[in-house]
Amino acid sequence: MNVEDVPKFCDHTGEALNAAALALVREATSVDYIAAHAPAEGSILVDVPAIDVASGRHKYVLVQLSDPHKGGAKLVVRAYAGCAYHADNYGKLMRDLDREFGAKAVVGRVIGGGRIERDDERREVYVYGYSKTFGRTPGCNERTAAMIEEHLASQSYAVRWSDDGY
Repeated sequence: MNVEDVPKFCDHTGEALNAAALALVREATSVDYIAAHAPAEGSILVDVPAIDVASGRHKYVLVQLSDPHKGGAKLVVRAYAGCAYHADNYGKLMRDLDREFGAKAVVGRVIGGGRIERDDERREVYVYGYSKTFGRTPGCNERTAAMIEEHLASQSYAVRWSDDGY
């Protein structure tokens, strides 16, 4: 196998560092991929909430978590208040998971990111833009909006998305 065919990701930010990694990132937003790579029974990924989005306007990341011990993967969305950069959201997520489950119990790879505006008073969520750090990832905002819509379905939120904006 050619060295360039091996996906490389930054251990600090989760950023795709080569074309092979970017291809994996783009594939990971497809519904078929998500279904085919669901967390295995007994995986700690089952206990990780898919959505954690603070009220207000924040940068967000869509992260693919994998369980190196039990197998499987799970997409999660994180938009924490107080994170100035997309990589800060990723870093907080991974630190929280390390604290809860032990270091290296979960591997995370950033699929993409952008911004989320969550207005709890109006019951609206808007997902848009992209991450300058992680680049534009086709399907990222759409997948993120679908995940948020599913998560908030019982609360009657209107969820919209766009690839426009920064």
